[in-house]
Amino acid sequence: MKKLIWLLAAVIFLGACGLGSSNSDETSTDESDSQASEQSEAKKGEGVGDMGKSLIVYYSLTENTKAVAEEIQKQVGGEILRIETVEPYPEVYDEVLDIVRDQREADELPEITKQEVDLSEYDHIFLGTPIWFGEPALPVDKWISENDLSNKSIYPFFTSGSSSINESMSHYGELLDQSTLGEGLGITSSDRSNTSKLVKDWLTEIAN
Repeated sequence: MKKLIWLLAAVIFLGACGLGSSNSDETSTDESDSQASEQSEAKKGEGVGDMGKSLIVYYSLTENTKAVAEEIQKQVGGEILRIETVEPYPEVYDEVLDIVRDQREADELPEITKQEVDLSEYDHIFLGTPIWFGEPALPVDKWISENDLSNKSIYPFFTSGSSSINESMSHYGELLDQSTLGEGLGITSSDRSNTSKLVKDWLTEIAN
């Protein structure tokens, strides 16, 4: 009888020890998960300040500007909107330049497709365009003319073969005189392989 009592006591004791060990493991796992979550949050947007709710608007003929727009979205989130012309430009660049030259001389902007967007929902607007003849692409000028960007924070980004962004920034300085124009980003053909870092450095600078 005594042996039976001792045996039952040992089973209860070992069971209690096992339960305590299990709780300890669960607590350790919970702490580990919590730490991992905190580390993940710390890395999220590392080096980039709070940009608020952002809209990335761009026009792209050869997809180079699109690639930069998508990289910006990848790093800051936000919504993306591609400007499309009703009458597409030719695929041959020399033909595009001929048309653009004629449009500029006639002070004419191309028709673009209508896209509803509530700009009041966004804190910042990233505006992307290729550089044509030293200035932003005309479809972007058209989009600006059709939308009220007054009192908005605008951050332009440009793609080109090798052009400086200075003339384009001056153009936007005049066109967006009712907006707050932030520092621009230029990505040339030789920069494309380094786009991610250039975008990150730019975002960090304008956000802090």
